[in-house]
Amino acid sequence: MAPPAPLPLFGVILAGGSGTRFWPLSRSQYPKQVLRLLGSESLLQATCNRLLLRIPPERLAVVTSAAQADVIRLDLHRQGLTNVHLWLEPEGKNTAPAVALAAMLLNPEAGADIMAVFPADHYIRDTAAFHEALEQGAALAQAKFLVTFGITPTRPDTGYGYIKAGESLGSGGLKAQAFIEKPDLARAQAFLAEGGYYWNSGIFLFRRDVFLEALARHLPDIYQGLKSLGPGASQEAVAEAYRRIPSISLDHGIMEKAGNVAVVPVDLGWSDVGTWSALHDLFPADDRGNVILGRALDRDSRNTLIFAQDRVVGTIGLDHMIVVDTPDATLVCSRDRVQEVKDLVAELTRQNQMETREHLTVERPWGRYTVMQGGPGYKVKKVVVDPGCRLSLQLHHRRAEHWVVVQGEARVTIGDRVSTVLPNQSVYIPLETAHRLENPGTEPLALIEVQTGDYLEEDDIVRLADDFWRVPK
Repeated sequence: MAPPAPLPLFGVILAGGSGTRFWPLSRSQYPKQVLRLLGSESLLQATCNRLLLRIPPERLAVVTSAAQADVIRLDLHRQGLTNVHLWLEPEGKNTAPAVALAAMLLNPEAGADIMAVFPADHYIRDTAAFHEALEQGAALAQAKFLVTFGITPTRPDTGYGYIKAGESLGSGGLKAQAFIEKPDLARAQAFLAEGGYYWNSGIFLFRRDVFLEALARHLPDIYQGLKSLGPGASQEAVAEAYRRIPSISLDHGIMEKAGNVAVVPVDLGWSDVGTWSALHDLFPADDRGNVILGRALDRDSRNTLIFAQDRVVGTIGLDHMIVVDTPDATLVCSRDRVQEVKDLVAELTRQNQMETREHLTVERPWGRYTVMQGGPGYKVKKVVVDPGCRLSLQLHHRRAEHWVVVQGEARVTIGDRVSTVLPNQSVYIPLETAHRLENPGTEPLALIEVQTGDYLEEDDIVRLADDFWRVPK
């Protein structure tokens, strides 16, 4: 059987959030959309692959912030998604500017005039139903409706916005009558009893010209600020334009105001994976309602999620709790208060705690490193280089490095000298000296790196050449 024909869509994936409600697993430099919460793929990779079944990669773009560009690019690179466009916002200003930027950068001659907009961090179990809904939405979008998917509610959930739907519009769509912010429990129960209300999925489809007309009418500041941008616009031009536009969501800015909004009711096995409690609901629980992931041992707990990484986590007698343990931070909270995790992160950020920014282990396109210890004037890392990979040719202004190989064979460039370094051997890299580390073998290369100097942060790297994307062309 021949594969389904591509849909006449241009896919836009919004991947600029930081996912603070998934701390401590999510960090500002390792956000929720690149986490592998539900299998071997990250949420972003799963979103891309779901769309690539019906949309070719040249008609797929990921919109993210410049601050997250490297981690998003790395996530795409590791899945082989190198043909997907990556469009960068100089700063996050909510979803309306992000979608507007995509509409301006999209080449009208790309072969698709309908924009399909998706969050990067949602879970959809039923891919076939999702593709069918895309076809229904595309038909309504072609008829000049601004289309959104409404998720058929399964419970009176207070964590979602709702859409009230009215008369039929054909093609499986209903006229959207009202958007309701997250209700209290009594209103949510009333919505479920009355019927005709749907969870707001945050998925949209519309013709590019119809969206731009709505943008000009309802958000003229954003339209005027971005309209000079076009395909291939420079980052400098985008940054200048962003300085003049407000921050607002697409729902508040356009969908709640426009009269041509259609909702397509869908049942996709959908979750926005918005909180740790939502993740609990996506895994099979034991006979006490517990979901235990990782190295954990529990006695007599109920309705609890336990997520453990390197260390053994022991729990006794918990009820309706969340426990998340990572090598450098631990979260313990009631499932009823998971929305407050973002407030906890805000306070830690105000205190300038590094645990909100990055993990001890940091992924790189060539492998990874783990910070083992540090103090004034020194830092110790374990560096693992994947087979056949090498780091950039680089130098540091303010630190020297000592490398001790513990596994594998290293090819080391220091200045104009290239040498092989074997286990139990070491090399020294002085300040201001060009150097490179390479793994020519077929097994991982592991070494201990000891940094010494008056400044040891990662921005003291001057890249002279790189196999990836980290040296400007």
